[in-house]
Amino acid sequence: MNPVHYLLEKKKRNRTSFKSYVDDPSIASIGIAATSNLSQTQPQEQIEELYEPIGSTGIPDPKLLPGEIEIAKAHCVLRFNPLAGHAGGSGSTGVLVITNFKVSFMTAGSTEQHATYQGQQNNLVGNDDIALTNVESVFQVTGGKLRRLAPGSSVYSSVEAIQLHCKDFRIVTFSFKLCRNKENQSRAIVNTILHYAFPARVALLFGFDFRKRIAPFTSLPLYRVATDWSKELANVPTKVKWRVASCNEAFRISESLPAHFVVPATVSDDLLRCVAANFNQKRVLVWSWTSAKDISLLRMSTLQVETPESESQLNSILREVRSTHPKNKRAQVHELHRCCPTVREIQDSYYKLRELCMPESVKQFWSQDERWLSNLEASQWLTYVRQCLKAAVHVCDVIISKQLSVVLQEPGDRDLNCIVSCLVQLLQEPRFRSLHGFQCLIQREWVVMGHPFFSRLCHLRNMDERKGPVFLLFLDCVWQLTQQFPAAFEFTETYLTTLWDSTHLGLFETFLFDSEADRQRALREQQVKLMCVWDWPRQFGREDLSLFRNPLYVARREMEVAAAAGGTRQAAPAGGLDASASAASVRLWRQCYLRWVPLANIVGGGAPSSYLQQCILAGEAIHLRDQLDVLTQVAPVARRQDADLFFGCAQQHGDSSPGAGFTSAFPFNSSVAMSVSGMSDRQVALSTPPLSAFVKHSSLANIELLEDDLQDCVADMRL
Repeated sequence: MNPVHYLLEKKKRNRTSFKSYVDDPSIASIGIAATSNLSQTQPQEQIEELYEPIGSTGIPDPKLLPGEIEIAKAHCVLRFNPLAGHAGGSGSTGVLVITNFKVSFMTAGSTEQHATYQGQQNNLVGNDDIALTNVESVFQVTGGKLRRLAPGSSVYSSVEAIQLHCKDFRIVTFSFKLCRNKENQSRAIVNTILHYAFPARVALLFGFDFRKRIAPFTSLPLYRVATDWSKELANVPTKVKWRVASCNEAFRISESLPAHFVVPATVSDDLLRCVAANFNQKRVLVWSWTSAKDISLLRMSTLQVETPESESQLNSILREVRSTHPKNKRAQVHELHRCCPTVREIQDSYYKLRELCMPESVKQFWSQDERWLSNLEASQWLTYVRQCLKAAVHVCDVIISKQLSVVLQEPGDRDLNCIVSCLVQLLQEPRFRSLHGFQCLIQREWVVMGHPFFSRLCHLRNMDERKGPVFLLFLDCVWQLTQQFPAAFEFTETYLTTLWDSTHLGLFETFLFDSEADRQRALREQQVKLMCVWDWPRQFGREDLSLFRNPLYVARREMEVAAAAGGTRQAAPAGGLDASASAASVRLWRQCYLRWVPLANIVGGGAPSSYLQQCILAGEAIHLRDQLDVLTQVAPVARRQDADLFFGCAQQHGDSSPGAGFTSAFPFNSSVAMSVSGMSDRQVALSTPPLSAFVKHSSLANIELLEDDLQDCVADMRL
């Protein structure tokens, strides 16, 4: 197709969904030749140089979402392999395409279909794509040296190479030295990234251009209506002590609180309006959870100014909390900002952790390796994880052992209170350890209660003073609990890592706003409906979703269900978990922080090897139980045959197996076939057999139970 015709045709296709970023005063002069804004009178030879048709190279077009358009493109771009550094190294050549949503690198094998499992595949962003909201910083490479480019700035000369540092701990380097029109293409690519990755206002994020029709999400309570809170109160032993307050409708009291929340039944709306002005951000005391023994957990912000009048009003509120206690005891107030890190401390620690877990080259990796433990300690990340766990364990002790209600308090009530409140509920309430319950917990305690996701994740430029990965710190604390109690949680570390990755896509209303008021205002003004992150089938297929489920939890639940069906009484599992907050119990979350560093991954081992064996065990147990039910003519318990596990019994007995080598980074960056610049031949050769071979030689995989053996087993049981 003639290039001019190609561009004009693309202009027609994108006319209804294109939003002019060039008209924005902040980026009007960057010199980006957006495909839908090219003049028809532009010289044809210039268009041919900038927009050579992709088909001529044998490389497929990038997969575009509804409303997504191409902005800049460069051919013959070299993407360096991991740990190649910024000075050069081996890599792969392809076409680099920048859209209003992502950085997409296309090679001849980008759309190749594989018969075996090749790692996590997101339906919204490919493995060779980087969402623009995932870009933390952009560096220009000149003469082997790095220079950080300011968000929203522009370059006016040729660029040798760029290096992208991502929020998910990836480093990706692209070189333009092989480009046919290096100066124009490299400049357009860099300027596009600098402006689209760091927009000036929220309406310029791609999530508001996503034109796919989205059905209402109803699989999870979103706590935006009073009935959802009423259902939550149904789990409280003495429901009459609490009520759903709706005095914040239209956010008349506080912009950061939800329209509905739970308070003691004796607290009137008038009292809430009266005392709100004395609290930071007008965040009055609200209910979070009540134990089986009717002991409650609540949260609030600190007083703006401690005056006799404000303290008197605070005491009046605490007296109402006292009336909810079974023995009318006064609640303990825990000031979390005195024992947990501040947002600024979390951010500083995060930067040090990133520097440690994001080596640019093999040389830097081995240099850091000599001081790894001391550098990790100096980052204080694990110290802050331990402090949050320690605070949660202490609150649990007060609630369970001392039988006292607890009020969590911090200046803004939107960061530390979210972490500790959720950790306490995870430790004490088994229903929140299920996948559904955990998502309900985050939606209730983080999303609708106004954690400033948008500011903390820094989706806009010039927001550095408010950024801080508080949610990542919480997920790390949860991961620590899953390691201490491997069978207690339905979800896996892969789910936790994927949840963190989803915060950087910029598509989900869950993480795009600082409060419910901001969400409603933005959606009303933009006349759009955004996706909910909890609608996981929109992102992943069945295989990837199965990796979210913990086989040990599934096996335990199956045993409980089978015992109940057979009339066998088993001791109910203890509701609370006695977690450890000691320094010796806290570890680095390798999958999340080191998955993109091949030299830090364990070939053929690590946590994935244990996980896959557990899947086989759980699948075999369920399979054998089904066989016994058939032989004993007992109606089988309603269940999925493979329990929705990644490598369950059904796959083991004939379905396609996930092939390719794997490392401890599985299912992220799991292949060991990818070469690493600077590795010796011996290191590259240290690959593992396909996963199918790993399972094939497992002792469990060779067990074949014949029907006669099962009948003999049943006969022995009857005797």
